[in-house]
Amino acid sequence: MKCAAAFSFLSLAASSAAETVRSSGRKLAADAFIFSQHADGFAKLTNGFTQSDKEGFQCSTSEAYVSFVAGVGEETGYMQISTNKWHSGGYRIDCMDKGAHTGYKCAATCSPFPNPNFKDWTYLTFEARVSGSFDPLLCKPSIKLLRRWPMDSSQTLELVGDLVEGGSLIGNDWKIVVIPVENFATTAWPDVNGVKDIYFLNCAANSNPTYQVRRLKLTDIAPSITQVAVTPSPSAAPSAAYWSIWETAENSHTFESADTTCFEQLNRLGITTSNDNGLDFFTITPDSWVAGGLRLGCVGKDENYQCNRSCFPFDTTTPDWSDKLYLTMLAKVEGGITATCKPTITLSGGGWPRHASNAIILEESYVDAGYLTSDEWRRVLIPLENFKTAEWDLSNMYGMYFQRCPNHSGAQPTYHIASVAITNTAIDLVSTPPSSAPSAYTTDDPLLATHRIVHPNHHNWWPIFGADREPAGNFWVTAENNAWPSVPATTNPQTATVYIPAGQSVFYSGADTVKYDKIIVEGSLTIQPFNADVSLIVSTIVVEEGGSLDILTEATSSNTVEIQIEGALDFIVDPEQVLLGIIGLSGNVTIQGNEVQTKMATLYQDANAGTPYFVVGGMNLGFAVGGELVLPDTQTDLDVGHYLFGRSSYVDQTETCTIVSIDSHAVGVEETTITCDSPLAFNHSLGSNAAYVSRSIHILTSPASTDRGHILHTGTGKFEVRNARIEGFGRTTTELIDSTVMSPTDLKFGTQDTSHLIKQFEVEHIGVNQVARYAVHAHHSRVEAYLTGLAIIQSPRDGMVAHDSRVHILNNVIVGADGAGIFLEDGTETGPVKHNYIIGTGGGTRGGDDGRFSIQKGKDMAHGGFGIWARGKLALVQGNHAEGHFGFAAYSFFVHPNFISDKVVPDVPGTPSILVGKKRKNIPGEPDGTGLHLQTYGGFIDNTAAATFKVGIDMSYFSSSLEDTVGSIIEGARIRNLAKSGFGLKTTHSRIFTLNDVVIEGTVSDNTIIGIW
Repeated sequence: MKCAAAFSFLSLAASSAAETVRSSGRKLAADAFIFSQHADGFAKLTNGFTQSDKEGFQCSTSEAYVSFVAGVGEETGYMQISTNKWHSGGYRIDCMDKGAHTGYKCAATCSPFPNPNFKDWTYLTFEARVSGSFDPLLCKPSIKLLRRWPMDSSQTLELVGDLVEGGSLIGNDWKIVVIPVENFATTAWPDVNGVKDIYFLNCAANSNPTYQVRRLKLTDIAPSITQVAVTPSPSAAPSAAYWSIWETAENSHTFESADTTCFEQLNRLGITTSNDNGLDFFTITPDSWVAGGLRLGCVGKDENYQCNRSCFPFDTTTPDWSDKLYLTMLAKVEGGITATCKPTITLSGGGWPRHASNAIILEESYVDAGYLTSDEWRRVLIPLENFKTAEWDLSNMYGMYFQRCPNHSGAQPTYHIASVAITNTAIDLVSTPPSSAPSAYTTDDPLLATHRIVHPNHHNWWPIFGADREPAGNFWVTAENNAWPSVPATTNPQTATVYIPAGQSVFYSGADTVKYDKIIVEGSLTIQPFNADVSLIVSTIVVEEGGSLDILTEATSSNTVEIQIEGALDFIVDPEQVLLGIIGLSGNVTIQGNEVQTKMATLYQDANAGTPYFVVGGMNLGFAVGGELVLPDTQTDLDVGHYLFGRSSYVDQTETCTIVSIDSHAVGVEETTITCDSPLAFNHSLGSNAAYVSRSIHILTSPASTDRGHILHTGTGKFEVRNARIEGFGRTTTELIDSTVMSPTDLKFGTQDTSHLIKQFEVEHIGVNQVARYAVHAHHSRVEAYLTGLAIIQSPRDGMVAHDSRVHILNNVIVGADGAGIFLEDGTETGPVKHNYIIGTGGGTRGGDDGRFSIQKGKDMAHGGFGIWARGKLALVQGNHAEGHFGFAAYSFFVHPNFISDKVVPDVPGTPSILVGKKRKNIPGEPDGTGLHLQTYGGFIDNTAAATFKVGIDMSYFSSSLEDTVGSIIEGARIRNLAKSGFGLKTTHSRIFTLNDVVIEGTVSDNTIIGIW
C-alpha cells in the first residue's frame, strides 16, 4: 500500500543525556528514531519540494514482502516482514526521488537524513517478535545492513542471546533488541556509513520467519534488558497439551472477520452449526463429488499478500502438527453407511503441490465402542502418526475433510462434529484394535470414475463424457447415416448433446435455433455454409482423439459462420472448469476463414471526435460495408509512472467503427475515406492504425451466457485456427490465480494395464480464478500449431497462449487482452511470433512479475498488462506492432529460471533437433560459450510500439558469462511512448545487451521518461 502522511523519520528526539560529537563533526542527540509510527513507513516530500512521483511510496525493500500496519488505540504501528525461501525484506533509509528532474536534490525521502552513518550512534534498538513454522535450531532470526554506494553488506547478526530480551524473539510478546552498532562492522565496511537498507533475513528454507518490528531507532543510551542465553532447543509448541480447533460456533469464521468462513465448501454443502444441550456442533453432508470440512491457517491475504484472515490457530500462522500426538473430537454420523461407505477423515497440507494424508475410517480403536451412531456423541481419538505419509509429516497444515463415499450415487454420510482439538494427552476409549489398512477397492464399473488422461506425457486429467453420465433432464442424440441428428426446436436450452461417433462424417450448414449442451466429436464434423449463412449455439464442442472438427468458409462466397458459446459452468461434472468453448483433446481442430487483405490501415489525418468519418492510406483495402474497424486510444500526457495512476481517472478511448461507406481515391496519394454508422466519441491521432476485425467466421461468447467460453487444444491431432474473429473469450482474469484442487481416491478400475487411464477424483477446493482458461490456447500441444489472421476481441487475461507448444502466431489482431496479447508461458515455446498488431486498452494489474513470482511459484505471470510476454528466449519475435494503452509494457521477457529450469522442449515437428528433449537448463548457448541469447535460436527484431505504457521493452534476468561482450541483441526496435512518464527500455537483474538501430522516442514535452534504465 502507498500513502502520504506526516512523519518524523530519524527525528532527533529530545534527551536529557549529554550531547555527543561523532566522526561526522556534527552534534547529535542521543536518540534518532527511524521508524516510530505507521506514517514513517511512507516517503515524504523534503527540501521544499511540493510534489514528487515518489511521495507516499512505501519505505521498504519490497512491497511484496513488507507491509506497514497501523496501531489500534494506544498500540504503536509496526512493520511486518514476511520472508520466504527466496526473499528477505526490510526498511529502506534512502532518498526515493533524486535525479536530473529534481536538480539532483532529494525530493522525497524515507528519512530527513538519507543513508545515515550508524556509527554516529552506539546502538541500534527496536522491539520485535517473530512467528512462523520454521525450525528454530536451523533457522535463527537475523539482521544485516546494506550500504548504498559502494554496495556493501554488514555482518549478519543472529537475533538471539544477549542481543534480545529473554534471549529469543519467538512468541507473541514484544521483545526489546539492543545491538551495538560496531557489531555490524566488517573489514570492507568498518564505518557502517551510508546505510541504505535494514534487512531482516530469511533462512532459504521451506519455512521462514515472519518478523514484526516497531520503535526502531539509533541511540547512545541502551535500554536495560534481561539478557538470557538462548535455549538450545526452543519449543515451538505452547506449554499446554491441548489446542482447541473448533469448540464453539464462533470458531466457524476467521478471527479477523465474521464474514469469512473457516468451513470448506460451506455454501455448496450447506454446512450448519447447532447446539445440543450446551454443546456446539457443526453438520456436514458431502455430495457425490465434494467433501467438506475445516480450513486451517491463513485463508485470505491483502493487496501486499500478507495474511489478513485466519482460521485455527487464528493468528495468521500456518499450523504444524508434525510434533503433535493426537486429533480428538466428538462425533455422530447418519446416512447411507454400508460396507463400502464408511465415515472417513483426511487431512491436507504440506505447501504446494498440496499433499493428502492417509484416510482414517472412523471405527474400531479410533472411536468409543468401535463405531459411530446417529443418537449418541462418541469420542474419537486418532494418533496423528497414522495420518502421516512418506511424502508428508503434517507440517504446514491446510485443511481437515470429512469424506464422501467412493461412488456418485446413493446416500452420503452426514457428520455431526463437536470439540475438535489437537492434544498430546491420550484419552481412554472403549474400542478394539483397528484392522490392518484396508486394501484398495477395485471395481469394473467405469461410471465411478470422474476423469481420464488424454496423453501420457502430461498429467492433466479431463472430464469423462457419456450418455449414461448426463444430468437428469439432459439427453444424447447420436448421428447416424452421416447426417446431423434431428432435435426438436422446442428442446430446453443446454439439455441436448449431439454425439458424432467414429466412422460418421457429418456436414452442418444450418441455422439451428436449438441451444445445444455439448457436441462430442469422435468422427468428423464439418461446419460450412451452403448458399446461406450458418449459425450454431452450443455450450461446448469437444473433439476427441481421432475426431475432426472443420469450421470453414469459401473465398468465393460471402456466406459466414457464427458460433455462439452459451452456458454455465458445472462445478460437479467439471470442477476444473474445462468445458464451455471448443476443446480439442488430442483431436483435429481446423478453423479456416477467408483471408483478410488488410489487417491494419494508417490514419492519414487526425480522426476527430464528433465526426463520423476518417481517412486512411491506401486503396482497395478489402474492407467491407458492415465490417468493423477498431481505433486505438491515442491520448497523450498520461502520467502512467505515478503510483496513483489508473485508479479512477483513466478512461479508455478505444472505439469501434461499423463501416457504412468506403470511398477510395487518389489525389496525389492513394487514400480511403471510411464513414462510420455513428460519430466518433474520441480523437485519434494521425499515424495511428485502425485494425480491421471482421472475419468470415465469428466465434463468440453469447451475450446471454452465464460464463465465458475459451478455445483449448492439448495432446496430438491438429490445431490450426486461421482468419476467424474470436470475441469475448477467456475466463482466467488478472486477479491472483486460484485453481481447483482435486486429489484421486484409492478406487481402482479394470486391469493393471488400463487402471491408470481413468481415476475417481474428489474436490478439496473449487477455484475462483482457474488457470489456463484463456481466449485461444495451445496447452501442451504435441503438433505444430498455427494461429494466423485472427482477430481476438476482449479477454480478461491473455489473448493467444502457447504453453509448452510450438505455435506459429502470425498476422493477428489482438484487442483488449488485459494480461498479455500474446503469452509464451513456459520458455520452451519455439514457434515464430511475427507481424501481429496488438491494441492495449489499459487493462491488467499495472504491475511487473516479481511481486507474484515467488508467492505463486511462477504460475501467475503476465498479469500487469502487456502486448507480448515471453518466459524464454527460443522464439523469433519479429515485426510486431503495439498501440493503445498497456498497463505495464508493450514487450516483456521474464527469463528467471526458477520453477521452469526442468521444463523440457517438446518433440514437435518443426522444432530444431538440437532443442528437442532438452531441459531449459541444458539448452546449448552460443558456440563461444557466452550463454543462451535471444538471437541464439530466435530473436527480437523490428518490433515497434506507439502507445502509452510504463515500459516499452522490459527485459529481466538475462544472465551471461563475464567474457560476453554482446549479450542478447535488440534489433531495429522503434519505441514511441505517448505518456508523460515511464521507460523506453528497462532491464533488471541482467548483465549485457546490444542495441542495433533502436529508436526510443517521447512525444510529450517536459516528460520524465527514462530512455534506457
